[in-house]
Amino acid sequence: MPLEVFSFLVTIRAMIQSFSDEATRKVFEGVALNQKEKKRFGDLRIEKAQERLAVLNQATEKDLLLLRSLHYHALRGTGRYSIDTNSRTSTWRITFAWADEDLSDMQLVKIEDTH
Repeated sequence: MPLEVFSFLVTIRAMIQSFSDEATRKVFEGVALNQKEKKRFGDLRIEKAQERLAVLNQATEKDLLLLRSLHYHALRGTGRYSIDTNSRTSTWRITFAWADEDLSDMQLVKIEDTH
């Protein structure tokens, strides 16, 4: 019996459809930040943020729920969602909205202590 070879076309679909600001897009794409953007991000670990954005670019909501270290959760009353950029103790989060199965309005946000 001859061996049949099948070829499969694998398509990796980007999940991130839009960014809230140019600086977040630059971090995702690995583009150099200008001085103002570097100052804005201050203590943010850029490499870790890039890793998390790459995860978001390929993850479904089910994936995010299973990756507990991301601390994926809905932001009350906003229609937006959040994950940690580095760790639970970091003051930086990545926030976004779902547009069907895609992510939109991605933004790196510093959480200010309100206590």
